Amino acid sequence: MKTVNRKSISKVVQFWPTFVKALILIAVIFAVIYPHSAAVALIPLVPLIIIVHRQRKVLLRRPRGVGGITRYGLARYMLIGTAAVHLFVAETWTWAWVIVLIIAAALVEAEKRIRSLNGVAVPYAQSLPGVEARNAASFPYGILFPLDVLLVAAVAIAPLLPSWAAYVLLAYSLVPIGVALASLVDITRRVTARREFRRDMGTILEDMAPVFYLYWHAQAGSVFQVTMWLPYLERLGVPYAVVVRTVGNFREVARATDAPVVLCRTMADLEPLMVPSVRGVFYVNNAMRNNHMVRYSHLTHVQLLHGESDKAASYNPVTRMFDYDFVAGQAAIDRFAAHNIPMREDIFRIVGRPQVEDVAPARGPIGALSAPTVLYAPTWLGFHLDTQYTSLAVGHQIVAGLLERGCTVVFRPHPYSYRSGSLRRACRRIKAMLAADAEQAGRQHLFGFAAEKEMSVFDCFNASDAMVSDVSSVVGDYLHSGKPFAMVAVHSSAEAFVHEFPTSRAAYILEAARAQVDHVGDEPAEAVGADESAAPASDADTAPPAQSADPSTIQGDPRPRGAMVVPRLDAVLTELLETDPKRRERLQLADYYLGDIPRDGYSERFLDVAREVLHLGESPSALEAVDTEVEGADVDEEPADALEDAEVMAEE
Repeated sequence: MKTVNRKSISKVVQFWPTFVKALILIAVIFAVIYPHSAAVALIPLVPLIIIVHRQRKVLLRRPRGVGGITRYGLARYMLIGTAAVHLFVAETWTWAWVIVLIIAAALVEAEKRIRSLNGVAVPYAQSLPGVEARNAASFPYGILFPLDVLLVAAVAIAPLLPSWAAYVLLAYSLVPIGVALASLVDITRRVTARREFRRDMGTILEDMAPVFYLYWHAQAGSVFQVTMWLPYLERLGVPYAVVVRTVGNFREVARATDAPVVLCRTMADLEPLMVPSVRGVFYVNNAMRNNHMVRYSHLTHVQLLHGESDKAASYNPVTRMFDYDFVAGQAAIDRFAAHNIPMREDIFRIVGRPQVEDVAPARGPIGALSAPTVLYAPTWLGFHLDTQYTSLAVGHQIVAGLLERGCTVVFRPHPYSYRSGSLRRACRRIKAMLAADAEQAGRQHLFGFAAEKEMSVFDCFNASDAMVSDVSSVVGDYLHSGKPFAMVAVHSSAEAFVHEFPTSRAAYILEAARAQVDHVGDEPAEAVGADESAAPASDADTAPPAQSADPSTIQGDPRPRGAMVVPRLDAVLTELLETDPKRRERLQLADYYLGDIPRDGYSERFLDVAREVLHLGESPSALEAVDTEVEGADVDEEPADALEDAEVMAEE
């Protein structure tokens, strides 16, 4: 469960904004009672100081985007009102101060308009021929926030200032006024450009003549799902575009590729995509909004997914809505049958995993290497209890075992690991261990920025001689190297784990179990605690699915629970790094999971099958019938969801 602390409670009840407003009301009351008191005039400084302190990071750093615009807006209105009341009752009211107060209030109001309109002026396209898109602001609008705060600060202490100060503030106010007007003009141009693009999008795409789209909608931080396929789709040698559904997705893809990208936030935005040249759409995940595109039945819809693994997403029944499911090998086909999910026989196409074409083979038998390099690549929590396969709760024990054997370690956790408080702490602990060992023993471990940003996952494969991982697509890809690997069973026995996840037949199984404790509260401090951000269970890092046979690990069970341990770690590492008895079985499973495809020209299988389903070998005349169907295709109408309705209303 998500941890409830003082910080989260304060955020929910909006303690600081409420407290600041209360202080300002007190300042108004005292201003009316003691209009000529200099001490009373200083009271507004207290809430002002709190505002500045709370927003100090925004005020001091270089502005980005809209920055702190609209923050503490009502409180700033109240400070302006307090100054007006004090000036009036103290009889120091002048026309110059009246204008300054009006300008200060108008600028705070302008912030609201700028933020609201900026939400409409979203990016819309990149790298489309003949389109110079206005995807970003010409300058950071957020510079207005510190300028306005400074003006409000001066207004708040107006009763203490000489009368000529009003004229100085009038001159100063020209600066934020200019910034506000420039922001509004720039936003207007961006909105106008976006609407013109939407109006002409059909014509623009007809001229571009894309043959297919890569369609993507996912959580932030998932752009790897797209980037792993783009190099191979590029090799098809025909025009295409990436279609995304959210602003966040657009920005991620736009940073990662120079390929044409189009943002379609609503279902209506998808209509102009249906130009005669388009023959198919590729998908890389099981996102709910995939059905918005699949409804165009005259196109060929191909599911690629973003990895080969035994995870539940790999045999999701929703795959049936696509025309084809491109799979790496026979294992992916058998996986559906093993889970009693009937599929059309003609839906599957074995294409291998083209991404592994650059994975280098083993440099020799593992037992002959004196100081092997081992990749530790744990997965993340997953969205549900039955997909929580991460071994990070025992990751420090695994890494400690590797270090004791003199191994060099490459540590590359799943990117989503940093979304969980407990997994972040586990990652920090492992990195600290590796840094300390590197300083003491001189081994060149790879972790942090080097392993997670500078290197691709396949670079990490090639830098290693063996791997320890969880139920993850990296296991299937690693099979292509022929190198030994271990997998961690976090909530089942080794026997049950192999039955549930057939890939592990080629792996050496590390069982993660809970140590017994005598009393509640005896769990060691080093054990990874409850997830603080995303997991639905109280011990989310290691929580079993509902069908687990171990009741002591189920949320709400009153019996004590110990820390996670790996009881046979040393014995399994001996098999992994020395004897390697599963070498022959591992090589056989590589063909089963990744296709019986020659290593030379491995990725050509994917390209050949993709060309086949898109009819790229056929002449335009042979496809005239298809084009006719496109122009007159019936599309089942489907009401837009609440989010799309809100977006349309906002844009209108």
